[in-house]
Amino acid sequence: MSASAKPGEAAADDAVIGASLGREIRAARTTKKLSMRALAAAAEISQPFLSQIESGHTMPSISTLFRLAKVLGISPSALLPTAPEPDVVRVSRRADAETVAVSERDDRASSRIISTESDGGATVQEYRLGGPYLGDWFESDGENTVYVAEGTLTVMIDGRGEWELGPGDALAHPGGLRNRWAIQDSAGATVLLVHTPPA
Repeated sequence: MSASAKPGEAAADDAVIGASLGREIRAARTTKKLSMRALAAAAEISQPFLSQIESGHTMPSISTLFRLAKVLGISPSALLPTAPEPDVVRVSRRADAETVAVSERDDRASSRIISTESDGGATVQEYRLGGPYLGDWFESDGENTVYVAEGTLTVMIDGRGEWELGPGDALAHPGGLRNRWAIQDSAGATVLLVHTPPA
């Protein structure tokens, strides 16, 4: 543990490394078509202990790691993570989020990004829309899922129709379909947009 690392952070790092190591051992064992019992016996450890290692709950000693690698016919370094894994838990605080206007019009519509994936995964964005509201036509790549948290929203899809969504309702559609949102009353709405880019 580095001088600047806190005990909780070090434990979290160990858990991530242990989980990655366990996955690599399990994958190598599966490739070799070895049962857990066979690998454990050949590496001179118990099957329950190997199960704990593969599940990431226990970190093997260096000597155990070398024995496992020898039985699996690979280098011990091949079982270790080559780079730090991204943090699997991310918290988005409302107080820390940057809220931006949806358009240049003064229609009291704003959005903020709740979660985004740097490796090409889904982006979750919250929209707060004052009513009445009529958005511009929009299209994108990938897939969009619209979820209404508060209020009532009408989703219009060019050439397909329109759907009125209330709290708890959701609508998914290919982003390439021209679409726009509308709110008829003055109550406004809070909407979550989940955008999943193409694979």
